[in-house]
Amino acid sequence: MPFRFALFCLFAALSLHVGAARAGASLYVDDAATVERGRCQLESWLRTAAPARELTLAPACNLAGTEFGLSHSDYAAPHAPAAQVLSAKRTLHASAHGWALAASLGANWNGARYDGWNFNLPLTLGPDPSGPRLWHFNLGWNQPRHGRARLTGGVGLEQALAADWTALAELYADPHGDLGGQLGLRRAFGADASLDLLLGDRARDPRGPWLTLGFNLALR
Repeated sequence: MPFRFALFCLFAALSLHVGAARAGASLYVDDAATVERGRCQLESWLRTAAPARELTLAPACNLAGTEFGLSHSDYAAPHAPAAQVLSAKRTLHASAHGWALAASLGANWNGARYDGWNFNLPLTLGPDPSGPRLWHFNLGWNQPRHGRARLTGGVGLEQALAADWTALAELYADPHGDLGGQLGLRRAFGADASLDLLLGDRARDPRGPWLTLGFNLALR
């Protein structure tokens, strides 16, 4: 498919040259960072793929070194009830130079019914956590209430292009065993706000590519 080929080419090109950013938010591949202790953030995104639409709000706060979050997603699609995820994430290791590792645990609800849990280990590599290039690697486990459990994983890249612009690319395996990816740009507005624009696709998605507009805000 043309988009999948373009995704692969851009991902490869970004990895060949040196260009700070933060994963998570409207991306599927998470990073190893958490919101600062005692602070909160709001991540939100609108994802459209005709005829479906998803709107998600995901506030989170760091209490005693652990980031607690509660996301809510509404879907404008037939037979698609709202979904919620209650999560906890903690950075296990972080160094000023080199790498950082975190662990996250989430419980899922589909409508008002418990729908399973997930566990993820995000690893971030980069010579400088605020430097021009960061790699993110995820390895996780998804256990639905009904159905077969699956390993999940992904790799993401953030490449600074200019003072306020960052290129984003990721490839991942989702909880249904499908392969997908996204690529796009992030525009920072000061230190506490950013806007994402992403184009994504999955190998077995009959609807074709989707477009995501994300807004991220750190609260003081």
